[in-house]
Formats: sequence, C-alpha cells, structure tokens
Amino acid sequence: MYRKEITRSHRVAFVIAIDQSSSMYQRLTFLSRQCTKAEAVSIVASRLIDELIARARRDDDVRNYYDVAVIGYSGDSVYSLLDGSEGFMPITLLAERRPEQKLFACECVLPSGEHRILTEKISMWVPPKAGGATPMYEMLLRVTEMVERWSAEPQNRESFPPVVFNITDGEATDATPAMVLRAAENLKAVATEEGNVLLVNIHLSSESEVEAMLFPQPGEIAKADEATRRMAEMSSPVPDEMCEVVRDFRADGSRPPYIMMGYNASITQAVAMLNIGSRTLIKQR
Repeated sequence: MYRKEITRSHRVAFVIAIDQSSSMYQRLTFLSRQCTKAEAVSIVASRLIDELIARARRDDDVRNYYDVAVIGYSGDSVYSLLDGSEGFMPITLLAERRPEQKLFACECVLPSGEHRILTEKISMWVPPKAGGATPMYEMLLRVTEMVERWSAEPQNRESFPPVVFNITDGEATDATPAMVLRAAENLKAVATEEGNVLLVNIHLSSESEVEAMLFPQPGEIAKADEATRRMAEMSSPVPDEMCEVVRDFRADGSRPPYIMMGYNASITQAVAMLNIGSRTLIKQR
C-alpha cells in the first residue's frame, strides 16, 4: 500500500528507459507532422523533464524534489542519455543546464473549429537515436542496480518507491522471455518503506490494426496474445490511489484492478500514460 501524501523532505526517483533500436526509425504522425518514433519519444521524454523541473520550482528556486535518470538501450549497450551522468541526477542540477532548444510546429483546433498552426519551444534533453538490436534484458538489470542503490540510501528509505517508464516498440533480443520476466520481477521487488518499484511498460505502434490496450484489466489480458500477456506480467499493478484517475481515463465504466502498461499505444497515448503516472502518484507539492 502506498501513502497518498509525500512529504517535502523525501525525494522521488524517475527512470525513463528508451528503446533506441533500429525499429524506432519507423515513421509516425506526431504534433501533426511526420517524424520517426525516436524523434517523437525524444520530445515526449524531454517534455517530462521540463515538467518535473517546473514542478520543483518555488519562488525562482528549484527544490531537490526529484532524481531523474534517462537510459537508452540499443545494439548491445545500455547507456545514460543525460550527459555527464551514469545514474540519477538531482533535478536541481538538471535545472542548471541549458539544453538546445528547438521550435516545433503543431496544428490545433480552436473551439470555433478553426485550424491553427502553433509553435512550441522544446528543450531537447534526450537526443533521438535508432539503430541495432533491443537489449531490454540488460536494461532491466542495469535499472535494477540503479534503483537498489537509490532505495538503500538512508535519506530515501521513506521515499515513494522509484517509478520506471520503459518505452519500447519491440521485444528483447538479448534473452529469452523467461529471463526477461525474471529480470522484471527482480526490478519490481526493489522497495523503499513506502512500497515496491513501479514498472510501467509502454509499447509504441505506428499504424496497427491491433486494438490498443491502455491500463488493461487482468481479464482483458487473458484474451490477448502471448506478447501482450508477457508485457502485462512484467508490469506493476496500478496502485489504489491511482485507480480512480485510470478509470476516468478509460471512460468505459470499468473497475479496478488495472495494470500499468500500454500495448500498441500511439505516441499520443504514451504521452497520456506518462502524464498520469508522473502527476497522479507524485502529487504537486
């Protein structure tokens, strides 16, 4: 059981793990423009970092509320996507950086029905990349080591457990499904005094005929294919305090329990899942 309130004295850890294998070079529509999955995920992750910095800002000062790690995996390597950091970086140090900013144009529809092109300036914290195989097993081992060290630090023992987002469009190429599942179970077994690590798996699609599954129920998973069932087994259950938000998000009259995963999710749905996971569990201070 997770407490619903988190005190200001306790930091929260976020890990964003990004599949950067060759399939992430596939193109999709995002912000009303064509781009690769790698570019879209780069924008999504960068936006989340900017939002965490904004949430930690108080009176023109940034408080040390969050530790952030962004991990890429492709080929036979697992690596940090935040220059100069091999693990977690305090949000205060991130806020001191000045990453390259790019303008992106997107189309929006006004209440009047008029279409208008708006520009948005985005800090490019995460460089897009696509190439090689998908070493998801090695990524899970690396992230487990990171969150074990973080959770063992005395100042973090009473913190909300780390939240890990794994954004991928494929399956592991470096281990059997059974090995990957065991690695995911070991990751979810890491805990602070507030509970176990939360693993959110988000599978991206381009244009797929398979119906998307977002925060599915166990009964829905039982009817799915083997790959979807494996992803569900890897994922954490939705905590009680998040269930009402998930039920509203699904808007289908369903009731918990739910699973913290998205399968065949579009990039827009991935954005929604990241927002729900980061905003609902870690309330604004």
